[in-house]
Amino acid sequence: MVNGIGPIVYILIERAERELDSKLLTALFLVRKGFHVVLGQQWTLTLNKNCLPTGIFFFKGMNKIHTDNMGKVRQCGHAVVAMEEELLDYCEYPPGCYKFRDTFHTNANYHCQLFLASHNFEVKVVQEIMPNLNVHLTGNPRTDFLRPELVSMYSRMRKEISETKSSGYILINTNLGILNSRLSPKVLSHIREKVIIEDREWMRNYKEWENAHIKWEKYNLKSTFKLIELFDQNRLDQKVLIRPHPVEDPNTYTRFSRKYSNVEVASNLKSARPWILASDVLIHTGCATGSEAVAMNHPTISIQEKGSDSIQFRSTNHVSYLAHTAEEAYQAVQNFYAGKLQLGDKSKLKEFWPAQEGKFASERIADEIHQFYLELGGAFEVFKLGFSDKFRLPKNFPDEVYRKMLVELPEVEYKLGQISQQLPSVSNIELHEICTNVFYIRPA
Repeated sequence: MVNGIGPIVYILIERAERELDSKLLTALFLVRKGFHVVLGQQWTLTLNKNCLPTGIFFFKGMNKIHTDNMGKVRQCGHAVVAMEEELLDYCEYPPGCYKFRDTFHTNANYHCQLFLASHNFEVKVVQEIMPNLNVHLTGNPRTDFLRPELVSMYSRMRKEISETKSSGYILINTNLGILNSRLSPKVLSHIREKVIIEDREWMRNYKEWENAHIKWEKYNLKSTFKLIELFDQNRLDQKVLIRPHPVEDPNTYTRFSRKYSNVEVASNLKSARPWILASDVLIHTGCATGSEAVAMNHPTISIQEKGSDSIQFRSTNHVSYLAHTAEEAYQAVQNFYAGKLQLGDKSKLKEFWPAQEGKFASERIADEIHQFYLELGGAFEVFKLGFSDKFRLPKNFPDEVYRKMLVELPEVEYKLGQISQQLPSVSNIELHEICTNVFYIRPA
């Protein structure tokens, strides 16, 4: 080993329902390359940076919180690779945009050694902010499970939903992260303080973006509630399920839905994908789940205000059937049921998301990390995981932050088993639990 870096990768996860599947797949491709992998809750892994064997930390974001931790793990001798989870569905700058400097903090210039981009727009953004950063385009592993080879992973939960909820329903996915956040104002303020840029012009641009975003969310909220009223008024016995975004407070929709016998609020604690697949059609308001549905060949409608600048900056609005009002969306649903309308255009998605065919994004990521490790002088000699000190758990974390990654060993075993059934070439591993929410995967 050169620089003391061994063949081990630490994969950091914040939100299990969104990241766990894709990062397990990435871990399997890394193990096939000869790496050992420790995968788990990001705060636990960064807390234990001093006692972990020196390796590669794979971060899931690039804001100031993440880049500060990158600096700390680099001080312990670890190497740093990163990707960004938050901009998967962006394809252009939003109106009033502040150029994502809160998402991509310039400290990454000093701490991140390799950035793996989800799409060409992300490459453009990062190169504008940090032209010297080492950026490679791989695609985002979250899209891998939308491909035909792996989408059957959701079949069991899809069947359970169909049996317990309905054999067919209209799904409305919401995304009101500002207007209806489940986080307290205190927690939101604390997070904002940690990622905010100390720059007067940037703050002015950020405020302009925030005002435009709130206006966008208000129209989305109004459209969603109006659409639900239309389904109730027309009495066609069409079942409607509302699934709030994981950052939202579901109680808002529960209170509203009590007025309607055909409306329920679905759980938002696990992946949205089985809920999409169990539905007849998905309706959303510019949400990334629209792109995910289209990737799975599922009928999809986006409601966006006519003439809004916000339409252009999300891929989901380009690939979903576009309606401008709740009334238009309602009529599109009826036309769809009547066989008069196709909803969604998968062919367009390839313009925005790479790795829709050929190598999976997770395999491309493993290839890049492997090459990066070799360039560091790394070698795949005999490796044994051991800790130089007691492995610690985070303390005093807000529950709403900590519970984003609450996963037990049987769930990880089950998911790995499913992946191995679909892709036998990435099997032949050993799995161990280090502690709550942290797992060790090694070659068998």
